[in-house]
Amino acid sequence: MEKTFQFSNTHTDFQARDARTVFGWRYEPRIIFKAGKGVKLIDIDDREYYDLTSGMMCMVLGHSHPELAETIREMAGTFIHQSSWYSNPWTVEFAERLTENTPGELKVVNFAITGSEANEIAMRMALAYTGKFDVVSMIRGLHGGSLAVEALTTVGGNRRKSLGPLMFPAKANALFPPFCYRCPVNLEYPSCDIACLRSSEELLEFATSQNIAAFMVETIAVPGGMIMPPDNWLKRVSEMAKRWGALLILDECQLAPARTGKMWAMEHYGVTPDIVTWGKGLSAGMAICGTITTPEIAERTRGNCGLPWAGTYSSDPMPAAVALKQLDIVLRDNLAERAEELGEVAERELATLKEKYECIGDIRGKGLYRMLDIVKDRKTKAPDPVMAERIRYNCALEGVCAIAVKHYFRFAPPLIITEAEIKDIVGRMDIAIKRAMDGFPKDVDVRESSSLSVGDRPVAAE
Repeated sequence: MEKTFQFSNTHTDFQARDARTVFGWRYEPRIIFKAGKGVKLIDIDDREYYDLTSGMMCMVLGHSHPELAETIREMAGTFIHQSSWYSNPWTVEFAERLTENTPGELKVVNFAITGSEANEIAMRMALAYTGKFDVVSMIRGLHGGSLAVEALTTVGGNRRKSLGPLMFPAKANALFPPFCYRCPVNLEYPSCDIACLRSSEELLEFATSQNIAAFMVETIAVPGGMIMPPDNWLKRVSEMAKRWGALLILDECQLAPARTGKMWAMEHYGVTPDIVTWGKGLSAGMAICGTITTPEIAERTRGNCGLPWAGTYSSDPMPAAVALKQLDIVLRDNLAERAEELGEVAERELATLKEKYECIGDIRGKGLYRMLDIVKDRKTKAPDPVMAERIRYNCALEGVCAIAVKHYFRFAPPLIITEAEIKDIVGRMDIAIKRAMDGFPKDVDVRESSSLSVGDRPVAAE
């Protein structure tokens, strides 16, 4: 008899109410969580699940961290919200702590609420600073869901369908991704000498107005497939930006702090951009994100393109205090070093799954951010989103809450995870993959998983 989910009447009632009244993406089954503790989530029926995604990659210290909980309690009774025309000690100190731990001359923070806003602030800065208007992005990149950054997003799915008339028109998705596993120019690294970038520069001549204000790329393109650039790729992009008189914007919303084994993923590649954007992991799950640039860029852009940008909640004391406390803990506890060490453990453990199951075509990533590329066969590397969704579903059955989008399965636990817990998770994944390979569940519809899902119609199970 197949293992199945058994939900209480209360649970199924909430599932039905959620489906009826909330317009949102949901994985099946629609598990309703009521709490989180450490690296685990707890559903309404008191079942525990490892959180293999750290929320949405936000909870680097896990759930209900006692020091963060205490900060929230203190701030709830002290100061929650204020007009963004004023400031407060926590916002100032968080900006200072951030910039103390950011490379180069990146010293000025413009706060925002979402990563999308942070990236749009960076775009405003580039336009205001250069007087140009093309923003060049990488194919397979993702920079947010608001309309201007949606125009730069090319990970596919239905998220841009029918939005053309509303989106930012002056853009160019003109950089080929350095996706060595599925090379866009059908060569092999290192003998190719990063030919994808040479082809990209040729494409700039045809796909842009040649009035390029900025190159915007994710340091590591996670949604596009955990694309790990060759060592010199980012340096060459930086040099290309200079040749075109453009700024370099690095989007680190998925990566900082510490998750890849460095405070900032850019430190792996020895590149400091003109602007870096941050969110998710640096937010501690609160509504605080932002853009960091140089004093010179900040001053030259002041008063242009709506800069500095501010919204209703962009300087709120409570999110700043919680994010500041989390950053201090990340630094105090050397979590970047911990992520690097435990990332090696995760890499070894996940490699055993790859040896065992042909559906795992590749495993990529750094530190405690890894991704399994699920394929129909390793020779053709044909993506298999149905198998990825089966694996995710069966992981939930085994008490592991994960994200699988298209054929990419993420491994991104909180940085407080232990070696024993990593091994336990991989053991549960082993059971889940075996059950998925046996064809369970039979009926799979990936359309409801996210705006990045494949196509308009169900993908047939095989």
